Amino acid sequence: MRANQIKVRIAASGQPALGGSLNVYSPHIVEVYGALGFDWVFIDCEHGVMSESEVENMVRAAEAYGITPVVRVPRNSASVILRFLDLGAMGIVVPHINSVEDAQRAPDAAKYPPLGERGSNYGTGRNNSYGVGQTNVRDYYEESNHETILFALIESQGGVDNIDEILAVPGVDGTWLGPADMALSMGMPDPSVVAAALERVVETTLRAGKISAATHLRPEDIDGVARFYEKGSRVLAVTALALLKSSASDWKDAVTDRLRAVTPS
Repeated sequence: MRANQIKVRIAASGQPALGGSLNVYSPHIVEVYGALGFDWVFIDCEHGVMSESEVENMVRAAEAYGITPVVRVPRNSASVILRFLDLGAMGIVVPHINSVEDAQRAPDAAKYPPLGERGSNYGTGRNNSYGVGQTNVRDYYEESNHETILFALIESQGGVDNIDEILAVPGVDGTWLGPADMALSMGMPDPSVVAAALERVVETTLRAGKISAATHLRPEDIDGVARFYEKGSRVLAVTALALLKSSASDWKDAVTDRLRAVTPS
């Protein structure tokens, strides 16, 4: 079982675990993230369009560069969560965790007994190297439970209201913030109201001794990333599309301004 680099970084005196996210199929961009020294990659299968076999290729790319693949599954379903874990995901983000009942379903699917009810593919799955090199299957199950991180995506007023009960569910390792959907669920209030709700989730997560992920900030909002880190969030990310839009726009504007000063021959 590979070491989960998110856990490795956090264990190293609370260092940040920096990731890049994708919602389109591109093993190459996963490799670029790895070559640049990112710790993990977020593969979004709720809003993305990748097939399971395509996700498997992106997971392989992450493994080749020693970064940890985290997948947002499309729904809170035991069979769906199992399939992404079996293809090699080491982190699972489960959307629409609005209640304790929602939260209880997720670890049942993601963790082996006694923590959950995950079915075994030991000896036949790439997630356990097809059983090669394993000397004790019990050790594998325990190690997998430890290295697999399960995040509850908190993206509604209900999730905020029930955050204490959600975090009390065994097997929920942390929270993942969903500010856009949270704002929608609240009726698009003043941004300060949403910010206060996000801060409540972060603070409650840390009090429970669990992991806080804040991955929604714009590439240029470095101060915002620093604020979440200061509050205790250690899992931080930027999206490939946001980086592309930002850097491409800056390049286009810079070239346009420079060419205005040039007299064509």
